[in-house]
Amino acid sequence: MRIKHLKQLFIISIVLIQYGCKSDVDIVAPYQEKAVIYALLDASSPIQYIKINKVFLGKGDAYVMAQNPDSVNYNPADVSAVLEQYKDKELLGTITLYDTLISGAQEGVFAKSSNQIFITRQVLNPEYTYKLKFENKKTGYKSQAQTQLISPVLIQPGGGKYTFVGADNKYIPKTTIGWTSQANGKIYELTFRFHYKEFSIQGGDTVMRHADWLFSPIYATNTQGGVNMEKQIKGEEFFMFLQSVKDVYFSDNTKRRIGWRGQVIISAASEEYQIYKDLNAPYSSNFQEKPIYTNIENGLGLFSSRVTSYLTERPFSENTLVELVNGKYTGELGFVR
Repeated sequence: MRIKHLKQLFIISIVLIQYGCKSDVDIVAPYQEKAVIYALLDASSPIQYIKINKVFLGKGDAYVMAQNPDSVNYNPADVSAVLEQYKDKELLGTITLYDTLISGAQEGVFAKSSNQIFITRQVLNPEYTYKLKFENKKTGYKSQAQTQLISPVLIQPGGGKYTFVGADNKYIPKTTIGWTSQANGKIYELTFRFHYKEFSIQGGDTVMRHADWLFSPIYATNTQGGVNMEKQIKGEEFFMFLQSVKDVYFSDNTKRRIGWRGQVIISAASEEYQIYKDLNAPYSSNFQEKPIYTNIENGLGLFSSRVTSYLTERPFSENTLVELVNGKYTGELGFVR
C-alpha cells in the first residue's frame, strides 16, 4: 500500500510540474514562483509523506533542465513546511515537517537521483483538521491547503472461514463483504489479500507471501458517513484471479505453495481525491488538454486524505484449499496440501 501511495506522489507531481514547464515556448515570461504539492494524509499510517516541488522556468530545453534536481527541488535551508492541527477551528498544535530523499521514481523526464519529500512520523488524529503551510523564506512565497481526515472504516467481521467452494464442490455464487462509510470518505476500494506460504522443492525456508485482488472503486452517496456499503465476491472469480497473475506470483516451477489465509482491506479517500481521480481518468475527446484540478491556495496539486483498514486474516475452507490444488484454474500453480 505504501509503495502504491508513493508512486502516486511521483505521477501527480510530474503531471503538475509539466503543466508549468513548457518546452515549446520561445519567449521566457517573467518567472512566477509556484509550489506543486501532493499529499494524502492517512490517520492509519505511522508516517505521512508530503511531496513539495517547484515549477521551474528557464532558457533552453525544459527536458534537460528537468533532469537537474535543483530545477524541481527546493533548498531545504530556504523553506519551512508545517502542519497545523485544528479542532473546531481552534489551533491545537503545530507539526514541523522534515525533508528527506527517497528512491523509486519511474523512468521518464524528471530527475530520479534526488526525489525530495517532506515527512512526519507524528500520529495524526482523525478528528482534527490539518492545514499545511509552506513558505520559501528566501523569496517570501507562501502556499497553504487544508483537509479533514477520515477515521478507520468499520468492516463487518463476518465469521468462520472464507469459502469459495461449497460442500457440493461447486463454486459459491457470492460472498458479501460489507462495511460502513466514514465521515469525509467518498471513494472506497476493496482489496482481497490472498496469503500463502512458498518453499523450494529442494528444501530451505518457507516464506510468507501474498497476492492482492483489487476491485473497482465504489462511491458513497454522501460524505457524512454511516452509509452501509458492500461488494460481492464470486467464488469462481477468486480462482480466475489467481490464474491471471500466474506470471507475477506463481511462475517459478521449482517452488511449492500452500494457501493460508484471506484478508479484507478497505481503502477510503476523500471527495477531493475522487474529483482529481475522475478528471485524470482516460477519456476520448476532441480537446487536447484536460482541466487542472487543485485545492492548493497559491499553488498547484492536491492536499487531501485517505485511510486504510484491515480485517484480521481468516483461514480458507477445506474445499477451497482442495480446489487450489486440483482446480481447473489453479491446478498448475504449484499448490499442495
